[in-house]
Amino acid sequence: MNVYDFDNTIYNGESVFDFYIYCVRRYPSLLKYLFIILIAWLRYKLLILSRERLMALAEKYAAEFFRKVRNVENMVSGFWDIKEKKIKKFYLKAHRDDDVVVSASVSFLLDEICARLGIKHCICSHVDTVTGRVGSLCFGQNKPGLFLASFPEGHIANFYSDSMNDVPMMKMADRAYLVRGEKLMPVPKEKLELK
Repeated sequence: MNVYDFDNTIYNGESVFDFYIYCVRRYPSLLKYLFIILIAWLRYKLLILSRERLMALAEKYAAEFFRKVRNVENMVSGFWDIKEKKIKKFYLKAHRDDDVVVSASVSFLLDEICARLGIKHCICSHVDTVTGRVGSLCFGQNKPGLFLASFPEGHIANFYSDSMNDVPMMKMADRAYLVRGEKLMPVPKEKLELK
């Protein structure tokens, strides 16, 4: 099987950020959350804020966000009606029935586009659209475990990502590729062993 990261890999951009901007255009009061989350993220990076506190803040503001955005499913559908064109051409040509997406992006957003693209298996982060509670985070070291939970015997022929943050997944694949725009750059095995 071929396994893909989503943002900046098969989608040209950051889907969660694009969705947020799409929602702000319809609900301008949501703009305040951008600054709150950016400041919290900066405090976390400067080691002023713990990961636990960052997650608590993210859940609090996600709950507020979902209370303000009426009918999230309709918003997601409208968003992909506009943004589906940002799916990269290399992926549309390479698509296979057994493709798997493993992404840090959220399930309520990716489930729709994966269904449209015929991707039957999407493993990603989960956020409850009512409570804002984070059920699971699918990034970095978490990705292999979540992949293996869904595919205990899964064999990855090719893994595609825009970031070396996905080295744990790259190491599981026969071949790994960095995606830059529409260009695929093979990642040498020896480079992965150094990480």
